[in-house]
Amino acid sequence: MRLPIPFGRKGLIAAAAIAAGVVFWRVRAQRQEALDREWEEEVQGAIKEGVAAGRAATARGDTAPDPGA
Repeated sequence: MRLPIPFGRKGLIAAAAIAAGVVFWRVRAQRQEALDREWEEEVQGAIKEGVAAGRAATARGDTAPDPGA
């Protein structure tokens, strides 16, 4: 017994291709969002490290390197 396919075999293949494209697009978007979040966290960490290093350098009184050293 054959089941009737409304748009035929080509329509079924086209629908499957469209569904696969949508899934691929959504997975790609999720991965890109995760990479963006990771990048932002890295930048924020680097900023915090830089601020801490600047405060540590000024707290010791090191304003300029010794030219004779």
